[in-house]
Parts: sequence; structure tokens; C-alpha cells
Amino acid sequence: MAVVSVAGAAFTVTLGLTTYTDQVTSGTISTDPNIVRSVTLGGVAFDQTDLNSTVSLDFLYDEDSGMYSALQTGIAAGTPFELEVASATGTWAGAAIYVESCDMSVDAAGVATCSASFTGSVTFA
Repeated sequence: MAVVSVAGAAFTVTLGLTTYTDQVTSGTISTDPNIVRSVTLGGVAFDQTDLNSTVSLDFLYDEDSGMYSALQTGIAAGTPFELEVASATGTWAGAAIYVESCDMSVDAAGVATCSASFTGSVTFA
């Protein structure tokens, strides 16, 4: 089986109606089902009762008019985003994703980067 690799910069992130490209440096998308094990007369049954998704993205700081600013505005408003993370090999999407955190840091060389984490229901297509 061939392995497919996609560079982080090749991912696009869409928040609401705005698309941001070429700035993802790393990230994680996790989909964790909650499985309940029940003992029945016919044996053991497993049922999925919930599906929790989290997304974390590290990206290049794009000043006050880009992704960082949009996330800060969303945090202040307390409203969810429509989120899409797309690459050449697939797309993760969520209709109502909440920002859990958004941080900006600067290293000794003066390079500014950001980290953001989201929670909500995300599906892969």
C-alpha cells in the first residue's frame, strides 16, 4: 500500500466564509467515539453513544486581518464557526465548531506563530 504525505502548507482552513492557505505548520484532528459496553442475555453488546471531535492547528501569525484575528473575534462573540480543513487527500468539516483556545508566541528570531484548538463534531470526507 502506498503512503500519501501532504505538506502542512498544502492544507487550507476555512472559517465561516473565509479561506486561509499556506500557513498551517502542524495540527491534529481527533475523532473519539464514546463506546458503551453492555452485557446482554445474548453476550456483550457495544454501542456508540457520542462522538467527540477536537482539532488543534499551529499556524503562522497573519497579523490583525487574518485567521488569528478571526479566531479572536469568534472567541469574544462566543459563537461557533463553520470549519473546514482541506487537502488534496481529504476534507474534515464541522458545521458548529467552538474555539477552545488561541495562543500567539514569538521566538528569539522574531517568528510569530499561533496555536488554536477547537471542539465540535467533525466529519471526514
